[in-house]
Amino acid sequence: MKKELKKQIVEELSKELNNEVSIFYADFKGQTVKDLEALRKAVREAGGKARVIKNTLARIALKNNGIEADFEDNNIFVWGEDQITLAKVLTKHASAHKNTFKIKGAVVEGEVKDAAYVEEVSKLPTKDELLGMVAFMMKAPIAKLAWGLQKLIEKKEQE
Repeated sequence: MKKELKKQIVEELSKELNNEVSIFYADFKGQTVKDLEALRKAVREAGGKARVIKNTLARIALKNNGIEADFEDNNIFVWGEDQITLAKVLTKHASAHKNTFKIKGAVVEGEVKDAAYVEEVSKLPTKDELLGMVAFMMKAPIAKLAWGLQKLIEKKEQE
């Protein structure tokens, strides 16, 4: 790869891999092209990006953002703003491809995390699920009030 192209890639990655995004990395040795395309499609649908990047270029791009991380072997990098949804996508893909896909870790808010962290985050509810829970909780008192008023009306009609 030419030096100019490498510089361009590092600049582009430095802009994208800032402290505001969650970055996950995984070993994809043994994955077929079809498997990787399925992963990329799922990541895109979750609002993220997936890309195979040379470890040296990824290390430099992260260092430009003040993040010290070390990578080994072949890695696919997945990043985006919604870390919970991306963690769910990756753990689902990893469980479907146990022998060929292994999550190695993540960089979240400038801190390097291990694979266990990604597993724990994937178990949390997403933003949409939390909003649904809040809406249900807000609806419950109003529903009880309406039920109580209906019973009061029925009681008054019987008298």
